[in-house]
Amino acid sequence: MPVAQRLTDPFARFQAALAASSPSDGTVGLAVSGGGDSIAMMHMAAGLRPPGKLRVITVDHGLRTEAQDEIALVASQAAALGLDHTVTQWVWNGRGNLQAAAREGRWAAVREWAAMFNLRDVWLGHTEDDQVETLLMRLARGSGIDGLTGMYPQTERDGLHILRPLLGVARADLRSWLTAQKIAWCDDASNDDPRFDRVRARQMFAQLETLGLTRKRLLQTVDHMQAAHISLQRAAQAFAKQHVRQDAGDLLLSADALNLEKADAPRRVMAAAFAWVGSRTYRPRFEQLLETVAQARKGATVTLGGCIMTPDSNGTVRLMREAAATTATQRPADQADATGVFWDRRWFIEGPLQDGLTYRALGAGLKNCPKWRESGMPRMSLLASPSVWQGDTLLAAPLAGLAQGWSARIVADFHSSAFAIEE
Repeated sequence: MPVAQRLTDPFARFQAALAASSPSDGTVGLAVSGGGDSIAMMHMAAGLRPPGKLRVITVDHGLRTEAQDEIALVASQAAALGLDHTVTQWVWNGRGNLQAAAREGRWAAVREWAAMFNLRDVWLGHTEDDQVETLLMRLARGSGIDGLTGMYPQTERDGLHILRPLLGVARADLRSWLTAQKIAWCDDASNDDPRFDRVRARQMFAQLETLGLTRKRLLQTVDHMQAAHISLQRAAQAFAKQHVRQDAGDLLLSADALNLEKADAPRRVMAAAFAWVGSRTYRPRFEQLLETVAQARKGATVTLGGCIMTPDSNGTVRLMREAAATTATQRPADQADATGVFWDRRWFIEGPLQDGLTYRALGAGLKNCPKWRESGMPRMSLLASPSVWQGDTLLAAPLAGLAQGWSARIVADFHSSAFAIEE
C-alpha cells in the first residue's frame, strides 16, 4: 500500500464507522486524555462536525505530574479547533485495584458531565489494540461469554449512546496519521509499566503471535463471543419485559423471575436488576445472588449491593434502593450552563438550580412531605428517592409530592438499558 494511502486510511475508517452507526445530529461528547488515540479522534471528529456540535472532556486523575501537560495540550488543541473543553477531577480513595477504580471513576465523570449538558452521544478513542489487550486480560481471568465479548463499536450505557469509531484502527496507524498531520500528542509513561495488567497483556501478545495466536484470530474470537452474547441478552430482555415491571426507581419481579435454579435468562435478569437498582457497574457475585434471592422467595426482607428486596403484593417482590447506600452531591460551581444535576448514577434532577444546594436521598425529610402517601410509592422507596436541600432545609422531593418546581427522572429505564450491549 502506498504511504499516502496508508496514512489517510485511519480517517477513512473513522468515517466508515460513523456512517455505519448513523450518528444523531445532536451535540457529541468526546472523551480526550491527551494520548494519541483520543487526540486523533478529536481532530477527526472536528473535521467532520461543526464545533458547536462537539464538546470535549478530560479527566484529571491526579496521579501523575505529567497529566497537567497532557491536559494543557488537549485544552490548547480544543481551543484551536473551537471546541468547548471541560476538565474534571477524580480522586482515588486508595481502595481496590487502581486501574479498575480509575476506569470506573473516569466513566462516572463522563456520565455526569454528559447528563449536565444533556448529551446523548459520547465517543471514546479505543482502538483495535485495546480490543486485543482486553480479550487477553479477560482470558487470563477465566471470563465467560460476557467477558470475552470485549468492546462493541457502539453500545448503550447509563442512557448514553457510546460510539468507538476507532475500534477497527490499529494504534500504530493512528500514530502515523498524527505524524503526517503534524499533530502532537502525549505518551503516558505508565503505558509501559509492567505493574499494570494491560501492559503485561500488551507484552504477552508479542509472544503469543509466535504460536499463531494472531491479532486476526483474537478478533475472530471476539466476533464469535459477541454474537453469542447478543442472543443471550435479547432472550433476557424478552424475559424481563414479561416478568419485571419498573415503578419509578424500583423493580417489581414475578415469582418466575425469582427462580434462578437452571435457566440463564432469570439469572441474567436478576443480576441486571440488582446492578440497575443499586447503581453499580458490576453485578453481584453469583453465590451471593442465589442466597439472597432464595431468602426472598421464603418471604424475608433482604439486602444486597445497596438494594432492599422485600415481598410486595400479588406474589411479587419489590427491589428498592437502600437510602443508606446513596451519597449526597452538589452542583459543581464551574458548570453554570448545566441543565440539571446527575444523582446516584441514575437520576437526573432538574429545577431552579443555584449554588449551595445539596442533592441526596430524602430519608428523614419524608416527615416534611404531607402528601407522600398520594404518590402510591412505598415509604421505604421514598426514603431513597431524590431530594433537594439548602443546608438542613428540605426544598423539594419530587417523588414524594413536594415538587416546588423540581422534577426527577430516571436517566435510563431498566428494560432498555440493563440489557444493552456494554463492555
